[in-house]
Amino acid sequence: MVIQAIFLLDTLDKDINSFAMRVREWYSWHFPELVKIVNDNYLYCKVAKFIEDKSKLAEDKIEDLTDLLGDEDKAKEIVEAAKASMGQDLSPVDLINVHQFAQRVMDLSDYRRRLSDYLTAKMNDIAPNLQSLVGDSRRLCSGF
Repeated sequence: MVIQAIFLLDTLDKDINSFAMRVREWYSWHFPELVKIVNDNYLYCKVAKFIEDKSKLAEDKIEDLTDLLGDEDKAKEIVEAAKASMGQDLSPVDLINVHQFAQRVMDLSDYRRRLSDYLTAKMNDIAPNLQSLVGDSRRLCSGF
């Protein structure tokens, strides 16, 4: 089970990265400036999902964006960038698809975190001394 979990983690890492890049590319047609403001893939998906249509993003959303990002300056920067954005309008159907795909990426990321926690717990159960010596079990079994 440990080896399978490690292989699944590696696959999830690649898939999540690839899918997050697709969300970035897709949403960048609408709000290209956001890519430079939000670097983290998971946060980018959360923000894109929250904003949806950039033309409706106003000052009253700064507090919600701050809660999402944990950074008021970035939230203000996003609102300002949305006002001056060079991106094109997306149809409601396109925005729905971006929203749903961003949610899928977030769900996969959450599952990846849970799987990693499971793997750590499993390694602590079956090989606690080895786990404490080596640390991350993915490095231990990456040669399999």
